Parts: sequence; structure tokens; C-alpha cells
Amino acid sequence: MLKSVRPFRFLVSLPAALLFFGAAAPLPVLADERVDRLPEEHRVWLEEEVVYIITEAEREVFLGVEGFEEREHFIEAFWLRRDPVPATKENEFRTEHYERLEYANRFLGRDAPRPGWQTDRGRFWIILGEPRTREQFDGRNEIVSADLWIYQGDTRLGLPPRFNLLFFKKEDIGEYELYHPMSDGPDRLVRRGELLRNRQHAAVDILEIVSMDLARASLVVDLTDPQADFLSATNTIAPRLDTVRPSMSVDKNFIDIEESPYKLVDLEEIEGYLRYGDRVTAEYSFRFVKSEADFRVLLGPRNTPFIHYSVKLAPEDFALEFDERENLYQTTLDVDLELRTLDGRLIAMQRNEPQIRLTESQHLDAGRSPFAYRDNLPVIPGEYEVSVVVRNRATQQYTVASAEIRAPATGAGSVGLADLVLAYRVDLEPDLTTGLRFGTFQFGSSVMEPSIGGVFSTSDTLSVAAQPVNATDGHQVRLWIVPDTSVTGETAAPAAPLVERTVPAGSAAGPPIVDIPLAGIGSGRYRLVADLLDSDGKVVASREEPVLISPRAAVDRPGFIVRRSFASHIPGLLALALGDQFMAHGRIPEATVAFREATANPDLPMARWKLASALLFTGQANEALDLLLPVEADYPNEIEVAEGVGFAYYIRGECDEALPRLEHALTLRVADPSLLNALGDCHEQVGDGERAREMFERSLELNPGQQGVRDRLAGLGDPR
Repeated sequence: MLKSVRPFRFLVSLPAALLFFGAAAPLPVLADERVDRLPEEHRVWLEEEVVYIITEAEREVFLGVEGFEEREHFIEAFWLRRDPVPATKENEFRTEHYERLEYANRFLGRDAPRPGWQTDRGRFWIILGEPRTREQFDGRNEIVSADLWIYQGDTRLGLPPRFNLLFFKKEDIGEYELYHPMSDGPDRLVRRGELLRNRQHAAVDILEIVSMDLARASLVVDLTDPQADFLSATNTIAPRLDTVRPSMSVDKNFIDIEESPYKLVDLEEIEGYLRYGDRVTAEYSFRFVKSEADFRVLLGPRNTPFIHYSVKLAPEDFALEFDERENLYQTTLDVDLELRTLDGRLIAMQRNEPQIRLTESQHLDAGRSPFAYRDNLPVIPGEYEVSVVVRNRATQQYTVASAEIRAPATGAGSVGLADLVLAYRVDLEPDLTTGLRFGTFQFGSSVMEPSIGGVFSTSDTLSVAAQPVNATDGHQVRLWIVPDTSVTGETAAPAAPLVERTVPAGSAAGPPIVDIPLAGIGSGRYRLVADLLDSDGKVVASREEPVLISPRAAVDRPGFIVRRSFASHIPGLLALALGDQFMAHGRIPEATVAFREATANPDLPMARWKLASALLFTGQANEALDLLLPVEADYPNEIEVAEGVGFAYYIRGECDEALPRLEHALTLRVADPSLLNALGDCHEQVGDGERAREMFERSLELNPGQQGVRDRLAGLGDPR
């Protein structure tokens, strides 16, 4: 099997003369064992079918993918990235590409000892498609056989507005090769051209008689190049014979043509795969879309910090599928949040699967504007990295948003301001008759629509929420807007505030929301500063956010919003979530207090086994059993129940009761050394040395550094 010719993009560092010298001969390609390991159909796809249009980044990712199925997902996404009309079922780009490939193989390799796609004409036909005009010169007495293609170029792809490609048979022998005006020269196109080696103008003169277009093609690729003006249908070349020479821009023109397919592709999906591919399953891996996001830490019920976030997708990156049976547009989102300490320790996870179902009229309205997903999550004070993955099952696309956040301490001695919320609109929700009036970007009955990035139009009203932390009646919040001189580099004294407002600080449940009309300020970059003042007018805390006021009449805002909120109104649920985070931090006493509070709600059975887990850390086996035994029959396959009961009996030294529970736990999750060691110890106590040996050996495989386990294993003696 012939190896394919790599596109010129891999050779741009070579001297121009080497780039196109002998262009018809296959260029040497370094062997890549990753290609040899591919199944035949994937090797053919990479090395033959898409060799001229795949970017280097895509090629590297494809060769790094493990598994047939994931490569198939890559290929599917490869074509979707190039689909000019994603709304239609047919991928017009893919269809045309394979039509070009078929034409090249059927018609452009007839005079060559290799497939048409490997020839010069085949390569450029696949890259550019059918030329606007094509003129073939065969059997002429004056010139060798030549094939001239003229194109109308798409300047968005880096192509000249008009250009030509010329192919010729050297000395009328062999296959058609790409003509290079500098390394070949016009005399190569003329029969017995060696007689004209030092008289290029004479060769051009002969070509001009045959075809003015052919004469131009002997000197230039870009037909808008001034050099092409030396030849025209109305002017003779004679007065300027001494200046006739090939254009110096031809090497750049050829490279621009070779690289034009890459300009069609936004590689954000490849970048997303490299950064986030391990966060999603194979069918999503190569379907990453960009998004904008905003994360804020605000105080919620019981002065608890909550992470509020909004993820915004452009209309073209969020689509629904049509259900003909129900006459609805629908999808299901999979939204996964991870909260980690800055050193990478997982503290909390949140999973939501909201379903979206829209009528045709609703879908029409929603499709005109961006989509936003919003939610919140309680968090114990600390510094974290939060990341959110939003997957759309209808399109199998995903996006990832992340940020570093700081959840402030909220104890009685802590006074300050939570993160500012800059909103373009505040809606009033009906009064809630039950539960806490607290939701995502909501304070009481006021629901704020946050502006991601602080972007507003001059016709907007900027609504600011400056939430105090442990403020008293004497505290006030001062808001002011000043020009942002950091972007201009100005060092003059700070300008006077363009807007200044001072209002009572309010309380954590209801911070002041101040409306500031922007019409009189004017477009530009500004800073909004919020100061918390004590009763003496002293600044005790300060926050600031950038504000960009656009000169446009309106800013593109989400018109379709899915808004979820942590159900903090359910008794015990907030305590349960915080208890999990205390456990992840290793703060067992605080976790125990939180879980004990959560058990007061009988509708939260998981609170019982979570409290039992915390108690087992401090050896309180009896109370753990009191919590777990009443729910064991109802939750036999809940790992924390089966393992908890087993460890409780083990701590009490009752291996007969512990063993069946611990063995069952071994079938419910991946084993860790603590479970294996408890099983080994119990099996040894009941006289089953063979099973004890098996457990200890498996434990050492996971953690070879356990000297105590090695001693126990040695004490079991030789199994023979």
C-alpha cells in the first residue's frame, strides 16, 4: 500500500525552492507507528480520505485516541465541525468532499502509476473542488500538454480573490505535475524550451499567442498580483520584455491554498477534548462548545455560603430534537458540578438532569437568544475550584465552566461583603407561602438576572446587590462608579465618582438592591465599587467589579433559562450537604453534628447511615448499629449500610455477624485496603486461613507499604 503524501503545511520551514521542486514525486513521510496500529478502515480514512483537509491538531488527537468506538465518535464530530448547515440532515461538506475524492480517483489518475488522490491534480481538486473555468492544452505543436484551472477564491479562507493553478507534463512525458512559476519557469511549458532558457520573455511571448490566460499562469498564481498586469488582452508585452519574471508571491500563494481547508474549522472542540475529554463519555468527547459563565458566593439560610452560577450558551450551540409523536421540541441536560480544594481534593458533587420540553412557538422564541442554566450549592467556608459540565443529550454536545471561588467565614466575628451581583433585570416572584424564600440569584422575592462579564448597554438599568456579612443596623453600603483607568494606563489622581449611592446595609436575608440607570454615563469601561461602612462611616470591607457599557442599543441576553435551586427549605437537607463536606475535609466532629441534625427528618434515611459512618470513625459502634439495623432490610444494597453494619460488628469483635455484611460490601464497590484488611482479620479469627490470605494479598497489591499486613500474612504460614 502506498503511503500518502503529507500536505505542505508540515514543510513550511523548508526553503521555498524545495517546497515545490519535483512536486509530483511523493514527499518522504516519517514513519508513525501509531498509524500502523490503526484498523485498516481508520488508517485509510486518515491517510487517504481526509489527508488534505485534517488539521495537525486533529490528526494528533485522532492518533492518540484509544478504542474503535471513540475514533468513530471523532470521525462523526470531524464532519460535524465542517457542516455548513447543521440544521439539515445532510452534511453538504462531507457529501461534496467524497464527490471530489471520487472524481480525483476516477479521472485524475489515468496517466499516473498511482491513485488519483495522490496526484497533484487530485490533491488540489480535493482541496478546492471544480474550478470556475478549466482549459486543457493537448497535442499542441508550440507547448507541452497543460491543464489550466481558474478559481474564484474565498478571501475568508486566506485565498486570493482570483487565482489559477497550472498542471503540465514535463517534456510531454508522464503525469501532470503542478507548475511552479519560479522553480519551473515559462520555458518548461514550451516545446524544446531549453533553447529559451535565458529568454523567458520569448517563452511568455509564445504562450501569449496560444492563450493569454496560459501566459499569465506561467508567471503568477494570484491573478490580482500586479505582475499579472504585464499581460492583458489589450496591451502588448513588447515594451516591457525585460521586466517579465515570475511573481515572488507564488510560494505564499501555494501555502495559502494548501492551508485553506483548515480555515473552515474552529478547533474549540479539539481544545475542549484535550482539556475536558476525561470528564465526559466517548460519544461527547469531541463535541465541546464554548460558553460564558459567572460564579458568585452569596449567603443563604442560616448565614451559609452558597455558590450561585450561570452558564450561557450561544443559540447556535444549544439545540433541541423534535419529537413528532408528541409534537414537542425536547432534550435532557446532564449537569455535573464538582467542588474541589485548590490542591485537588474532591469535596462535593452535584448532579441534575432537567428535562426541557417546548411547543413549536416556545421553541421559535427560545431559538432567537442565548440559553442559560442556573443553579446553586451550599458550601462550607474555604477556597475552592468549582467546575460545571453541562451535556445536551439531543446534540451530544457539552461545555465546561470553572472558576476559583472563596467562601467567606460567617461566624459572629466576621463582618464583610459577599460577592457583588450585577444584574440587568430584577424580577419579583410571588410570595412563597412555605419554606425559605431563597433560590439561585434570589433574595426574598427578588430574582436577579446576572450580567455575565458585567456587560450592559447604555439603555440598561444596572441593578446591584451588595450582600452584607453580619452587618448591624448601623452599617451602610456605599456604591460608586468610576472610569476604569487600568485599561488606559492613566496614572492621574482618581476621578470623582460618576455615580454614588449610600443605602442601609440591610441583612443577609435581604441585601440592598440598588438600581442605577446607565443612560447618562456613556459607553466605556468602568469600575463599580461597593464599600461597607460602619456607624462611624469607616470602610470595613470593600468589593469591586468591572462594568462595560456598550454603545449598542441592546446586549444579547438569555431568553431561555433553566433555573434550579438547592432545596434548602427541606428540613435537614442543608445540614446533610454540609455534613458531607465536613467529612470530605476530615472534620469528623462537625460532620457528626450536621448529620445528627439531619436525622430529625425521617424522610432523609441517608442521614442515618451518614451519621453512622461518622460515628464509626470514632469507634462508636453501638450507636452506629442502632442507626443502621432498622434500615438494613430496606436498603440491602446501599454500600454505606452494608459496610457500616459490617464494620460496626467488626469493631465490637463479632466476626460471625461482620463477615456476611463485609463480603456483601465487597460486591458493591471497588475494594480498598481497609475493607480487605477487616475481611482478612475476621476470616483468620473464624479459622479460614486461605480466605484470610487472599484478602491480605489483595490489600498489599493496592498498598504494598503496609508492614503490619505483611506480618499478619507471614504469620499465616506456608499455604502448602
